[in-house]
Amino acid sequence: MGFLPMASQLAASPVATVSSTTPVERFISLLVRRRVSISALLFTALIGLDVFVFRTRPRNLLNPADPFVLVAVMLIYWGLAVRSWAAGTLRKQRELATTGPYALIRHPLYFGSFLMMVGFGTLIHDPITLWVVAGPVAWMYWQSISSEERQMAKLFPAQWPGYSAAVPRFVPRYLSWPRLRDWSLAQWIRNSEYQALFGSALAVVGIKLWQMWL
Repeated sequence: MGFLPMASQLAASPVATVSSTTPVERFISLLVRRRVSISALLFTALIGLDVFVFRTRPRNLLNPADPFVLVAVMLIYWGLAVRSWAAGTLRKQRELATTGPYALIRHPLYFGSFLMMVGFGTLIHDPITLWVVAGPVAWMYWQSISSEERQMAKLFPAQWPGYSAAVPRFVPRYLSWPRLRDWSLAQWIRNSEYQALFGSALAVVGIKLWQMWL
């Protein structure tokens, strides 16, 4: 969903961009900087089409007999948990995050957001239209991740090569029970992760009202 903040190890989106020389590179750089607002517009347009044109009815959150509801809720919960774990560990630009979820994958915040988007997409119950929107959004964030990794290599030249070689981008080589030794509530708040909780709660309420209205 477009409301999700897609934080990274960089302090702000403009820092994550790379100097561009060609029109194509400048266009990609613009998309990377505006990725959150563009994603929000795309998903808002998707929901508008579903509500007013296709009259799509989302899944009933209170229907325990629907296994897709259970899967969707679990994906949203896991996504929030991964994001919260990462946000409480991340100290942007001051140091390279290599502990907690960052010991398993290089981009746990993006990974958590991906789980949540799949969960909310399952609740929306419109896979064809969702994939039409998800393609451009996935491409934008892939460009953003590539740009951010180039910047991380510049910010931490001594640490990044070994870290990136040892830790995969998204698929962990092993699973580990969350270790909260380096997790801080103050850091979680400082990284504004509460926005993901509030946004998810509003989305759940909105989907339920949508389902009741149709």
